[in-house]
Amino acid sequence: MQLVSVSVLWLGGIYAAQAEVSISGVEPPIRDNILAYLRLDDEACDAPDWRVRRLFADSEKEIREALEVVGFYNIEIEKTLKTGDTCWQANFAITPGKPVVLRNVSIEIDSGVAQDAELENATRKCALHPGDVLQHANYDACRRRITRVAESRGYFAAEFIERRIDVYPNKYAADITLLFATGPRYVFGETTFDQEVLDHDLVERFVRITPGEPYDAELVRRLQRDLVSSAYFDQVVFTRNPRGEPYFDVPIHIELTPGKKMQYNAGIGYATDVGPKLRFGVLNRRLNSAGHQAEFEANWSKVISDIGVTYRIPLDKPKDWFTMDVGYKIEDNDSFNSNLFTTGVQRIQKRDNGWIRTMFLDLRLEDYEAGTFDDGYSKLLTPGISYAFVEEDFPPRPLVGHRSTALARGAVEGLISDTSFLQVYGNTKWVFKLWPGGRLLPRAEAGFTMIDELDTLPASVRFFAGGDTSVRGYSYNSLGPTDPLGAVVGGENLLVGSVEIDQLIADNWALAVFIDSGNAYNQIKEFNAATGVGAGIRWISPLGPIRFDVAIPLEEGAPDDYRIHITLGPDL
Repeated sequence: MQLVSVSVLWLGGIYAAQAEVSISGVEPPIRDNILAYLRLDDEACDAPDWRVRRLFADSEKEIREALEVVGFYNIEIEKTLKTGDTCWQANFAITPGKPVVLRNVSIEIDSGVAQDAELENATRKCALHPGDVLQHANYDACRRRITRVAESRGYFAAEFIERRIDVYPNKYAADITLLFATGPRYVFGETTFDQEVLDHDLVERFVRITPGEPYDAELVRRLQRDLVSSAYFDQVVFTRNPRGEPYFDVPIHIELTPGKKMQYNAGIGYATDVGPKLRFGVLNRRLNSAGHQAEFEANWSKVISDIGVTYRIPLDKPKDWFTMDVGYKIEDNDSFNSNLFTTGVQRIQKRDNGWIRTMFLDLRLEDYEAGTFDDGYSKLLTPGISYAFVEEDFPPRPLVGHRSTALARGAVEGLISDTSFLQVYGNTKWVFKLWPGGRLLPRAEAGFTMIDELDTLPASVRFFAGGDTSVRGYSYNSLGPTDPLGAVVGGENLLVGSVEIDQLIADNWALAVFIDSGNAYNQIKEFNAATGVGAGIRWISPLGPIRFDVAIPLEEGAPDDYRIHITLGPDL
């Protein structure tokens, strides 16, 4: 027992002793940079004495190198090394002195007769200005940026004719000279494919590169994105082969590996608006070599259930589709119930600016009840157009971005439809970074309808407010104009706004506060905004953000003192 105690004490003494490198006289970031250079800092207590002393002797040179890269050339170092039976300690007292600053900075791009605006812009972004402290990392980053931009612009023979830093330690000054010669700008050569998935002419539609056009890597990346997002292929491999004199071109060869033909998806979710939700879908990504697709999707909840089939035909450009669909939707909420059959055709096209435009013509057959007295059967043939856009930086918790949609649709009585109306609708939600971990999330929603009599408009085309994504503190679709007995029947118009702030408090957890306000209405003089305020918890889960909110309605006579709202889904 005594032997065991002695052994434990001996081992404890070994593990208590630690090799130590102590550095004083410099700021923590500079100290960390020095430690990265010092090989001595990697040695353990039991390192051989001869090796510790040799590395200690080399340490002054390494410290000077570490300080020179951040602009300190006139430094003084006092160092001591203590060795003992168990461990060693090295101490370095550093006086960095006055830093060297940039005196003259000359960065020139020689691209022949015509200057390249992108390369000129790259030089302006270099953090190299007279009066700045010399930072070798900024100098290296500048060179890399210029080289990278030149390659992306097709200057494959480009090189630095002159690149140097002249340092004058006694004058605390440095001069930087960079002369970059681009040589000829290469052009696109022929684009070829290796694939047996689709008709050749369909694959060629993805190519928006013309042989002889000046090379631009962004066009290549766009082609790659279009092929990957088409859902036809699992792998897209590009081979770029720049050819020098006399061609000065870049032929591109693309290998396409087919993806699985059938894609299945199923899910379960929950939201307080609709309760538990189930989803199932199947997509045939390649019905034939012409690239046609067919999709079946079904969703179920206590409030909203729907089933639909869509057939898609690719058109002339990537992300340009002609679609046909048919669906059936059942909705039963506190304000109305509806049985809706729809069928229609759409032209869906992603524009070069990122917006998705949809032109559509839908036939809607609806049996509905709204409020106490309002019920009927509606038949509408509705042409329309919509635009949608989503942009975000870091999903699932973006710091910057927005989502926006806009819709216009209508019908003319006698052209299959049993009423005439014109309706426009839009919504938008933005994310702004406020401070580390803090975000501002404003959103707005508006809709307007031109119609003679509201009771000729089916329930699914009217506007309602309230719920998880509308005005929290009120139940789903519980806000809007009412009938004589006080039952909500929906309105011709809609205005809703919200402001939310959330703050990250731990990894994947955030707290939020918010205020929502708005309502559906018929005449602007009748508009009476309902307001809810509250707070919530956000969990960025593996399935996506989950929000748990407690909202208090501020309207006198509101049905509830508070409501709990739970939602799962992306911020944008």
